[in-house]
Amino acid sequence: MKKINTIVTAIILTISSLSFGQQVNDIKKINDKIVDRLNTPTKMWTNGQWEVNTDGTRYWQKGCWKFNEKTFQQKSEIFRNKARARNKA
Repeated sequence: MKKINTIVTAIILTISSLSFGQQVNDIKKINDKIVDRLNTPTKMWTNGQWEVNTDGTRYWQKGCWKFNEKTFQQKSEIFRNKARARNKA
């Protein structure tokens, strides 16, 4: 009977340690996905806008794709907010 209890205890401890290890890997994968998304520039379509030449005159530029990159400070703030929101649940 004592052998069965030790075997059952060992199995429970092994399963719990494996599940905890899986959870740590999942958090790391989620963080990597967030960082990859933050590092890619955002692409946005604009229908048209006024552009300024070097001599100060303005001209209308028709629709085009605009690429906006976030600064490191903006990226870290977004990452902190996402990590904080995940920890509340």
